[in-house]
Amino acid sequence: MAAKKQNIKRTAKKRSPRKKKPKIILDNKRVMLLSALIIFLCAVFLSMAFVFSSPKKEKQPKVQNVEQQVLRQEQKNKFAEKNKVAENKNQPKNVQPEKKEAVQKPVEIQPEIKKVPVEKKSEEKKPQPVSKQEIKKDEPKIASVNPPAKKTEEIKVEKYSIPPAKNGATLVFIIDDGGYDTYNLKLYTSLPFPIAIAVLPKLAHSKDCAAIVRNSGQELMLHQPMQAQNLKLNPGAGAILPDMSLSEVYKQVLENIAEIGPIKGLNNHEGSLITCDVMKIGAVLDAVLDNGIFFVDSRTSAQTKAPQAALERDMKILERDVFIDDIISKDEMLAQIYRGLGIANKNGKVIMIGHVDKSAKILPQLLNDMYPYLKQKGYKIVFPSQIQK
Repeated sequence: MAAKKQNIKRTAKKRSPRKKKPKIILDNKRVMLLSALIIFLCAVFLSMAFVFSSPKKEKQPKVQNVEQQVLRQEQKNKFAEKNKVAENKNQPKNVQPEKKEAVQKPVEIQPEIKKVPVEKKSEEKKPQPVSKQEIKKDEPKIASVNPPAKKTEEIKVEKYSIPPAKNGATLVFIIDDGGYDTYNLKLYTSLPFPIAIAVLPKLAHSKDCAAIVRNSGQELMLHQPMQAQNLKLNPGAGAILPDMSLSEVYKQVLENIAEIGPIKGLNNHEGSLITCDVMKIGAVLDAVLDNGIFFVDSRTSAQTKAPQAALERDMKILERDVFIDDIISKDEMLAQIYRGLGIANKNGKVIMIGHVDKSAKILPQLLNDMYPYLKQKGYKIVFPSQIQK
């Protein structure tokens, strides 16, 4: 049995032989066609590559041609310039200076450029217009410093060292020596506060000045001339002299009042000799009493007898406290006004005297500037007649 099975297996194996793979046989014609096709495609590819690459090679000669044309043009230009130079040499000598002048014109500008204080390195980076703009930028800063109107008023108040008024401080300003000139007189009559002006008699403009003072609403006084202790000094026309009798003194005062008046009062011009004579100054006070006016002793002498003569007549007189313009200087005048403010704060009043022509360039403007601040600090400014009452 076993032998039979083995035989059966062997027979089975013999019956199913393996299939052999068919051999591929290439046709010679097809191989030739394929190879020919491949060769053709390669040839086409090479020809295309040659076609596309050939223009780049052709451009080079064109560029070279352009460069050659440029070189030729430059040579022509140089040749033309040489011809022009040769022609210029052949021209007459009169033409040459004109060309030199044209060349020298820009040379004249060079010194102006050197004057500019800029470093050599910064000339190209920072030209002159930039520096001008920088200067212009600084200008608005100066303009911006200007404060508003309210602030300027505060600054002006601080400009003067004016103490607050005390004890009902009252100020009286008298301006002497009117009668010489009407222009300077008007600088005082136009002040915006009460002021008295004393006019000298017997001068060319005495009556005109008196009329200007009255019409302005300011207070008019007679500035009565009197002899000084220095006999070389001439007190002027209408003066009280030491050799006059008491009646002559009285009449002279009345004559002067009639010329200048109506007036509110009088004070002495010079008069250090007469005011020290109790009799003669007494005769002057008699004329004052009879005309119902006030008297201000200018105190040209410390030994004045006017207070004694007034006491004998039971009358009240006024006395000068400060001469504002003994020294013609704004600072000195301001210092004297400050001194007057101190007297007013201590005694309740002060009489300050200035002069029309002597200080016309300074005093009117100074008083005008100070007035608002004096008023703000509480000072009263009145006529001398108001003090007399």
